Amino acid sequence: MGQIAFWSVGHGTGVTSSAAAIASLIGCEYRIRTLVSQPQGEENTLERGFARSINTYSRDLTTDAGTGLDALVRLARSGKLERETVKNNALLIERDRLDLLSGSERMNRLQFENAGELIGNIYAHARSYYDCILLDIRSGIDSPASRQALADADLVVVCLNQNAGMLERYFDRSAWPEELHGKKQLVLFSGYDARSKYKAVNIMRKYGRREPALTVPYNSDFRDAVNDGDIKGFIARSRSLDRRHDNYPFIAEVRRAAEKLLEEIGVNTRLKHVDAAKGAS
Repeated sequence: MGQIAFWSVGHGTGVTSSAAAIASLIGCEYRIRTLVSQPQGEENTLERGFARSINTYSRDLTTDAGTGLDALVRLARSGKLERETVKNNALLIERDRLDLLSGSERMNRLQFENAGELIGNIYAHARSYYDCILLDIRSGIDSPASRQALADADLVVVCLNQNAGMLERYFDRSAWPEELHGKKQLVLFSGYDARSKYKAVNIMRKYGRREPALTVPYNSDFRDAVNDGDIKGFIARSRSLDRRHDNYPFIAEVRRAAEKLLEEIGVNTRLKHVDAAKGAS
């Protein structure tokens, strides 16, 4: 159905945490096959955020030869990618709903960037198995692998904060890579402070953007869950919170964002929701 890239003009805008929260919500509430991945060659912060949820059997698959993107790059070079190859090298988060494909642990930055085309082919093959692919890609414009992911994306979620300098860099288009021009985009404010005068609606109006922005509000309990490696657990526990609970605004906005992204890539969210009538496919 679609590949969604989470990207920002600069670092420190909550790209990873926002992608992880939305992926977890989709895994909890929708009957679709979803893959979340961080195609980067230096750190696996996405995987650490799911540490408590990674299936024990998946951990046992790790070998000295490497797993995740490392294993898949070798298979891609050998022309051995098949429909379920990515699935077989991914980590199980929610059975039949959410898998995580870990980034490289063996390639240095240069090796990783030189493998950008192969990595693009890996995610292209993943589309034949997964309904939704969420990629947390490197911010900025200096990464060939990230630019390839932007080029291949059906939708780009641009993660911003409420910093005036960051906003100028994005909205004046001076920090845009070539691959972003003409691409379907949605703006998402991460770590959002609803009490700030820099409200999402005001920012979008200032820069002449008519579409509503998405938000992932700042939430201390969620930040703790990220550090504890329990993102999935936090999202699962928060799904049925009462409106009066302090964490309700956070989960409500993550749910709104997840639904919007799925609709943008052609998923019938009513039909695929876990509460939909049994027997629907």
